Amino acid sequence: MPASEAHIKTTRAARYVEQLASHFRHEPGGMKLLSSAPGELLIDMGGQATWSLRATDDELVLRLEAPDATGLQELGPHVATRIEQIGRRDGLVVHWQPVG
Repeated sequence: MPASEAHIKTTRAARYVEQLASHFRHEPGGMKLLSSAPGELLIDMGGQATWSLRATDDELVLRLEAPDATGLQELGPHVATRIEQIGRRDGLVVHWQPVG
């Protein structure tokens, strides 16, 4: 399955994961929180892809997996926009890189 990752430098990664965990418990736009652990989330993006988030001490790691490259191209900007909106005060910017 094609995948892309983004590594975003921030010392507040755990805070962002916690904030998103709370948000996704309400299943916005058909997205479901599949699993949650301290500093980690796995989100089903309406059956089109999965999005995982992992917090480390100095970065937020995003991973998007879709059945095909077109899915990654379509969903990547949506995920990036969401992260950049919640991290606007810290200037978070998502730069996707292919995995593999």
